[in-house]
Amino acid sequence: MAQTSRAVTASALCSNIFISVTIVLLNKWIYQQYHFPNMTLTCIHFLVTSLGMEIAQRLNVFMVKSLPLKDMLMLSMSFCGFVVLTNLSLQTNTVGTYQISKFMTTPCIMLIQTLFYGKTFSTNIKLTLVSS
Repeated sequence: MAQTSRAVTASALCSNIFISVTIVLLNKWIYQQYHFPNMTLTCIHFLVTSLGMEIAQRLNVFMVKSLPLKDMLMLSMSFCGFVVLTNLSLQTNTVGTYQISKFMTTPCIMLIQTLFYGKTFSTNIKLTLVSS
């Protein structure tokens, strides 16, 4: 049973990496070949993600939880801004520069949380950054 679970997890991780890399390369190609507007492509991403989440919800892949709107609003706006800015980075920079800036997001957030909010992270969590 544990082997099956590990195989499923490994398959999901590999699929995620493959799909993510494919999306980045496809987006860069679209930007270069068709000079597609950043906001339009970002809106298409949000629509496809919404559709995918709706399908996953109907297939009971996850359970929906309700939160107060004020709690979700800042997180949602931050996420939308992150996607818009990363797409703009991809449109403007090379794929390599884009990937480096994406990889540095988590360490930068951890640094900000440590310096400004006094949050501490365990050694195990810090070690996960080494593979990046």
